[in-house]
Amino acid sequence: MKNQGNQLSYLRAAVEGATSVGLVIMLYDRLVLDLQRAIGALREGNVEARCGELKHALLILQQLEGSLDAERGPEAAQNLAAFYSYARAKIMEAQIGGKPELLEKLITYFREVRAAWQQVDPAREQTPAATPEARENLSPAMSDEALLSCTV
Repeated sequence: MKNQGNQLSYLRAAVEGATSVGLVIMLYDRLVLDLQRAIGALREGNVEARCGELKHALLILQQLEGSLDAERGPEAAQNLAAFYSYARAKIMEAQIGGKPELLEKLITYFREVRAAWQQVDPAREQTPAATPEARENLSPAMSDEALLSCTV
């Protein structure tokens, strides 16, 4: 329990100190983790876990799409909106058809886009990325509270 409290404190501090681009990167990290967990649940035949992870991934996509700023970057916003729409369709297709390979492909795409965001983050050298182990230990509720409540 104490470890979970420490992780929540770490996550809150990271969110509070992050730039708007840094918050987007955190959302991408969590989205990839959700998709990885959904793949595991698909392979294990755990329908409840698969649905929960994919539902959370869709919530993150909704948050990302809602944070697009068409006034400051109309072309980028349009391209990202199309990408998020594509991703949503593939998540639904994977959910209905039980196709983990679709989610694996999406993970590759999200990692590529995340890397591009990381290149434009002015604080990227000041803010180390969370280790995979730290991200893995965050419960969905903790990340929901800290990440999805942020406006990017």
